[in-house]
Amino acid sequence: MNPHPLDVGKVLGEAPLGPQHWRIVLLGALMMMLDGYDLSVMGLALPAVSEAWKVDASAFRWALSASLVGVGVGSVISGFLGDRLGRKHTLVAMYVLGALACLGTVTATDMPHLVLWRFLVGVGMGGAIPNVIALVTELMPERRRALLVVLVYSGAALGGAVGSLLASVIIPAYGWTSVFYVGGLLPLAVAAVVWKAVPESPAFLIAQGRLHPHAVRTVLRLRPGLRAEEAQGLFVGDRPAHASRGLAALFVEGRAACTLLIWTLFICTQAMVFFVQSWYVTLLTRDGHALESVLRTFSLWDLGALVGGIALAAMASRYPLERLLALAYAAAAASLLALGTVKELSLLTSIVTFLTGFSVVGASFCMGALAASYYPSAVRATGVGMGLGIGRVGSIASPILAGSALAAGWSNEQIFMAALVPASVAAVAVTVLGLVGKPRGSAVREPSSDEPPTGIPG
Repeated sequence: MNPHPLDVGKVLGEAPLGPQHWRIVLLGALMMMLDGYDLSVMGLALPAVSEAWKVDASAFRWALSASLVGVGVGSVISGFLGDRLGRKHTLVAMYVLGALACLGTVTATDMPHLVLWRFLVGVGMGGAIPNVIALVTELMPERRRALLVVLVYSGAALGGAVGSLLASVIIPAYGWTSVFYVGGLLPLAVAAVVWKAVPESPAFLIAQGRLHPHAVRTVLRLRPGLRAEEAQGLFVGDRPAHASRGLAALFVEGRAACTLLIWTLFICTQAMVFFVQSWYVTLLTRDGHALESVLRTFSLWDLGALVGGIALAAMASRYPLERLLALAYAAAAASLLALGTVKELSLLTSIVTFLTGFSVVGASFCMGALAASYYPSAVRATGVGMGLGIGRVGSIASPILAGSALAAGWSNEQIFMAALVPASVAAVAVTVLGLVGKPRGSAVREPSSDEPPTGIPG
């Protein structure tokens, strides 16, 4: 007689938040912090590299863009690999690739090699992101899942901030290569700890067709009070016996509309993020405001981003994330409109800048958690990875379009008004998503008493 069937997703989703969960969150956030450091370090080291190589800083534009392109490529590839080889294996492999490529940067002596190394850093570090999100999503209690995923993801923003402080100390003392040594050696050490201390997703292991002992041990650690004999009945409730896999799986079983809407959200969100990051300072200084004052005001963008992401995710335990994001995008539209009317730097400008970071970047921090909730475990990493990869269309196109508008003589008001388009489209898309889609975790079917659960011999 088979043990009573238990859906592994439901068992872990109902677990109390404990020390094992916090250890995984801490290591995930540390990985993302170093991920953010590695992706931003080229910009931090650029003045020193330019001086050492005796090359004008403008010639490094492809080196700066290479990691961004690599993130898109790595996100897509690792999403597919994570659903086939496992989240943990793919995560560590991609992370090690990014770390080794960061170390390889110090060997570059010309621009083509520098561009290649930076592209590989993007592939590796970008490839780690969807698997971190998928792994944390599948291991965390459902009630706090969105908040914990955002806490992990926001580590990337902290990495950029810490990198700036670190670079200001070690580059003058040890030269430009020092920041790349840090960006290579520390991630390798963290990868070793993660390999030892973080478990593979039980849902992934059980979905391979047998009750994996490692999956049972992980569930028993994360769900105190569950008996070992009960764990013998674990199955994957959101994975049919003949589940589709790969890119096609994102468009079957009623997921096509949700996938297209999620892609739209990734594109629009990234378009707003990189538009503001790329052009805020330039647009405000060309109106005659002092650079130092503009930079001080712009620092509130990062503060708003961190507060916004955590606040939205915390509220997601009470309200649908789709509804919260719709409000965030509406606030982003209002904030961008207000920035276009800035005539002088004031307290109001600071508040609007904070609110822009709160709404725009806060929403972007929640996108991984939102996407992960719409896909079953069999294609969760693929779904998140494709969303992150497709979103790069927005991050690459929006700075180019804004630059073209600037060259064509558009006013600040006109340029910021144009930025209302992605904000408005995103607000509509996430509202429609909330109406036509339903997160997979909220509707899991348990098998009948005479039906053998998936992943356990009948």
